[in-house]
Amino acid sequence: MMIANLGPRESYQIVQIRIFTADVAGGDYPVEMSVLRWRDFPRAMLHLDQAGLDASLLDPPAYGMALGNMLFADPVIGKPYAETIAAVQAQGHGLRIRLLIDPPELQGLHWERIYYPLAGEWHPLGSMALTPFSRYVRAQQWDTPAPIPQRPLKLLAVIASPAALDQYGLDTIAPAERGALHITLDALPDVQVTYLESGSTAPPTMEGLRKALADGYHLVHFLCHGARTPGGTVLYLEKADGAVDPVEAGRLVTAFKAVAKAPALCFLAACESAGRQRNDAFVPLAPALVEDGGVQAVVAMIEKVGIRTAQDFAGQFYERLLYHGMVDLAANEARALVQDTWDWGAPVLFSRLQDNQVIDFPIRTVYNNYFSHSDTAFSAAGEALQTVRRLDHGQQLVSDLEKLIKELGKGHQLLADLTDPFRRTGRDAATFPKLYEDFYYHFKQQYDQQTWMDQDMSCREIRLLRARIMPQLAPLWQGDPATLQQLDQELDGLSDADGRLLHIFQEYLETMNDAVEQIWSTLSSRNVDEAIKLKLAFEAQISPSLRRSKDTLRQMSNSVTAVAAA
Repeated sequence: MMIANLGPRESYQIVQIRIFTADVAGGDYPVEMSVLRWRDFPRAMLHLDQAGLDASLLDPPAYGMALGNMLFADPVIGKPYAETIAAVQAQGHGLRIRLLIDPPELQGLHWERIYYPLAGEWHPLGSMALTPFSRYVRAQQWDTPAPIPQRPLKLLAVIASPAALDQYGLDTIAPAERGALHITLDALPDVQVTYLESGSTAPPTMEGLRKALADGYHLVHFLCHGARTPGGTVLYLEKADGAVDPVEAGRLVTAFKAVAKAPALCFLAACESAGRQRNDAFVPLAPALVEDGGVQAVVAMIEKVGIRTAQDFAGQFYERLLYHGMVDLAANEARALVQDTWDWGAPVLFSRLQDNQVIDFPIRTVYNNYFSHSDTAFSAAGEALQTVRRLDHGQQLVSDLEKLIKELGKGHQLLADLTDPFRRTGRDAATFPKLYEDFYYHFKQQYDQQTWMDQDMSCREIRLLRARIMPQLAPLWQGDPATLQQLDQELDGLSDADGRLLHIFQEYLETMNDAVEQIWSTLSSRNVDEAIKLKLAFEAQISPSLRRSKDTLRQMSNSVTAVAAA
């Protein structure tokens, strides 16, 4: 794989492709493509040749091409997609593709195999780093989950191979398959693995699973059999006496939903079984865990997968997830590793996340310790500004609130100013050495002079603005009193945060300086490729926080420049 294709893009433009239920049974499916914050394209009609797809089922590339020719035909979304990808990739960004499927009968299609046209050639959408891909699920929860910054990550592995599986026409899980999973999971850095496993002192029973979930796990990995039965979908776990326990999907979803904080990610791994060709049970179960079980994202195998493919996919998936934290990109990168095998398209990702950032990094302490408070204060201050503008209460209070929002944004701006030049050094081996050299000397000047320490002036200005704003704002406030109280409390804390803010940025700068020096040393040894790899690795760690900072800055700018309502 070329260096230029490694790692996440600087940013991704979200493209949603939604397929609606056909107006008549057996008819064409309405399909819409929308690009977030840019454009909604007109509705088109998708004709699916099911017989043609079935005929190529055993030939993944042929299946993917056939499905791609249906969806990416010019009368469907071919032209809109070509226009979008050209505009986005011209800026060096990627497309985050999320497929929203309304008709249940279409969930069983192998969408992960689909090919799409690019520059006169066809490429597999589900294995390209430029196009992270997921099946989008609209969850019942309204919360916006925060990525996980804690280390070590807690992973629960459930390996269920109870006795008498042959009564259900299933094979026991081979020792080699179990061992492969142990090797994969036990080798993950900064991950603490707990096993519920058949034949151990902690068997994979529902009682054991409920207790474990209550203890709080970030990730859960299942290795077990599943099936669709006349009574619904079941997973074959284990009873206390070692017998088979066919656990209905509803029981499993309820177990996840019952805990205070559901795991962020669930991995449903299909077992190798001579008696089954597909694991259809995971198709309805996986989205149900996302929609109703509180899980943010689920990876599920929807067809038989060989032990080697399953091991390679899981290992690459977790390695890449720990590298950059984006579950859809990790799934694409893992599929790319096993793309030469017939079963490479079996892993499917269902997600309710907009950015698919499941894991964050210790650098997030910048957010936890300071920015989370400034962001909360900004939300309340923005509401206050709208109120004051609407009441036309005088320019001084409006001006003070606008100044306050700008002060709350200074930390975000500083983070962007420190980090953007680093990211702009790029990943092109031909231009990287010169661009990085220019960045290096500029950064070291900032670091050595510590001009960023002037940021503490923001805290003192917040203190002065709070003293002027709150007495005037309180009599005018017409919204929820708790919002006004929250604004006052957050500003009170921020106005005395000088020392804390300096410590946070000093810690961030020390971390960044270590990375910058390591890259510079590697580059000085003329090892350009390795220097770029190190650069991309650190960029992946800081990107989630930087993206949030930029989004907040945009919101703040819009609040300050907004025209007062008539």
